[in-house]
Amino acid sequence: MTADFFLTLPMKIVRGSYDFLVFWYVRGSKEFWRKEISFIKGIERDIGVLINLKLITQPIFGDYTRMGRIIGPIFRLGRVLIGLTIIFFSVLAVVALFVIWFLLPIVTLIMIFENLPYIFK
Repeated sequence: MTADFFLTLPMKIVRGSYDFLVFWYVRGSKEFWRKEISFIKGIERDIGVLINLKLITQPIFGDYTRMGRIIGPIFRLGRVLIGLTIIFFSVLAVVALFVIWFLLPIVTLIMIFENLPYIFK
């Protein structure tokens, strides 16, 4: 009974490592990007960059007076520029978070192997 355990242990370790790598880097990456793209789309929808870009020449709030026609495009352009800036920094934060998440197992293994001599003193 114990001999079978020790004979199958290396295969279980390899299989478990493979399953973890598939979980972390394949399925986890897909899930991460699905959620983050949804997050960025939500930010865009809340700020309304695309709709303001589409309606850039239209007066805002239906104000068709001369002043409304002047202020509307300026307001919309400002909102588009501010929205693009917010989205840009959100995308940078998401990419940085993904890089950290992607490197976490590798850095953890490196730290474990570097500290093995101190652990087994």
